[in-house]
Amino acid sequence: MALYSTFPSILGEFLSSCNTQDKSLRASFFAENEFNLLEQVCDTLLPRTSTPGALDARIPYFVDMVVKDCMSKEDQQLIRTGLQDLDKTNGKAFFSRTENEKKQLIISMDEGAFKDDPAKSWFRIIKKLATIGYFTSQEGMTKALRYVKIPGDYQACVSYKQGEKAMAKTFLMYY
Repeated sequence: MALYSTFPSILGEFLSSCNTQDKSLRASFFAENEFNLLEQVCDTLLPRTSTPGALDARIPYFVDMVVKDCMSKEDQQLIRTGLQDLDKTNGKAFFSRTENEKKQLIISMDEGAFKDDPAKSWFRIIKKLATIGYFTSQEGMTKALRYVKIPGDYQACVSYKQGEKAMAKTFLMYY
C-alpha cells in the first residue's frame, strides 16, 4: 500500500498488465506468429483436462520471458528458427493443419528432440520451460498438485493412495 501511494501510475500499470490477456503487453521476445505457434505447442504439451492447462496458467508468457531475459543470443535464435521450421514442416503451414495433424507433428518433434536430433533440440528447451513454468505457477501448484503453503516438519515416509495428486512444496514463483 505504501508503494501504491508513492507510485500510483507505475504500480497500477504493472498490476493491470499482469491481469491482461493482451499479448502485446506481455509477449516481448517472440513475434506474433511465433508466439501463436508457441501457444499451440504449450497447449498440446499441457492441455486443459480436469486441471488447468498451459494456456490457463499463461505458460507461453513465462517461456517468452525466460527466452528473452535468460538465454544467450544463440539459444534464442535456435528456438526462433525451430518455431519457424515447425511452421513450415513438409511445406504446409502449421495453422492450416487439422488439430490431429498439429498434435501428431508436435509428438514427432517431442520424440526427435529426446533422441538427440540436433534439428529438434530447440523443442527440448521449450518443453522444459513449459513444464517448469506450469508446475511453479499458481494453477499448476494449487490445482494440478496438492499445494502446502507452509510445509510442516520433515516426514520421511508419506503414504500415497492411487490417484492422489503429487505434493507441491516450494517457494518458487515466476509470476
